[in-house]
Amino acid sequence: MNDSFTASSSTLTKPPTTKKKYPTQTPPNDTWTIEQLLHWSLDQYHSAAISRTNSHLEALKAQCENECEDVMTLHELAVGMRERGELNNNDNEGEQVESREEENADPQQQQLVEGDYNSSNHLKPTSTSAAATNSTNTTSKPKSTTITNTSTLTITILTGPHESQTYKLQPKHTQPCLIGRSKGKKFLRNGISLSKDQEVSTTHGKFSIEQQEQVDNDSSSNSGGGVQNKFYYTDVGSTNGSTVGEARLEPNVRIEIEEGMDLRVGNSALKIEFG
Repeated sequence: MNDSFTASSSTLTKPPTTKKKYPTQTPPNDTWTIEQLLHWSLDQYHSAAISRTNSHLEALKAQCENECEDVMTLHELAVGMRERGELNNNDNEGEQVESREEENADPQQQQLVEGDYNSSNHLKPTSTSAAATNSTNTTSKPKSTTITNTSTLTITILTGPHESQTYKLQPKHTQPCLIGRSKGKKFLRNGISLSKDQEVSTTHGKFSIEQQEQVDNDSSSNSGGGVQNKFYYTDVGSTNGSTVGEARLEPNVRIEIEEGMDLRVGNSALKIEFG
């Protein structure tokens, strides 16, 4: 791409090789013939056209470089997602087997696999206490704030250049919703484009969803079990990172989203709600 721009620019800026057909030392005067005056006017127009063309070429070159950077970022993200998807398909024979494994898995073991860690400088995903896990069937369990029936996230910008804007996101199992400074279609149609926040990376993070079967053994409950959704947020390696409260998130480690969770990316503070 750079070579083509350079070649075009050098071709346009080459000086004329033909001999001037008018006096070059003086501006037009009464002694010039009409032919000399016409040649001089054409050369002036040609020089101005080359100057304007070079300016347009430089602007197009800068625009192409920015677009290529966005495309490469999205390409790397897509490759990473595809690799993780292939690994999941190798470990589990289809989505039905994966759903059955999630249904039969111990909730605490599942949360540990999803990235539970004890570092004081990073966020520790919420997990059920050992006392609640070992309680008898007659003891009611507290309702989880990370599981919901809805497939929609409502995100409100509390501070920053996009303050007071609200977004409705509907991530799919194989297509997360992206957040970043990019103005690409994926950010504008079913994502969040924070184009005015210069502290946000081109692709800053992503919101994903997982479905899991819930078995409700409490006959007095009206939830009825069924398929429930869990939402996750992942910082995809942004320059300035993402924080929840005072905890900075570890890159490429997803966390469970809780109802009413506050998330900060760049100079923008976000409030996340279900539905």
